[in-house]
Amino acid sequence: MASANITPDASGISYYDETLFVQVMRTGYVKARELKSIMPWWNYRGLTDGDLKDMFAYLSTLKPVRHRVDNTEAATQCRLCGLHHSSGNQN
Repeated sequence: MASANITPDASGISYYDETLFVQVMRTGYVKARELKSIMPWWNYRGLTDGDLKDMFAYLSTLKPVRHRVDNTEAATQCRLCGLHHSSGNQN
């Protein structure tokens, strides 16, 4: 299992808005999909809305990085990072 891409690239969280980000950090779900344990969202759920919004604002400033990770798929060799993780063969 590998951490998902949390940059503003299309392979990451480009579709998140501030409201969705706060909801995900509070619940551990992106709509109906549960986050994997590699993302320790429970450590952040107690932060204030302002703190979570600041985190989202920071993530939005990062350079987009194309690195597809989908932990619902079988692990394969990744050409970008060299690790075995889901969707590695699509990078």
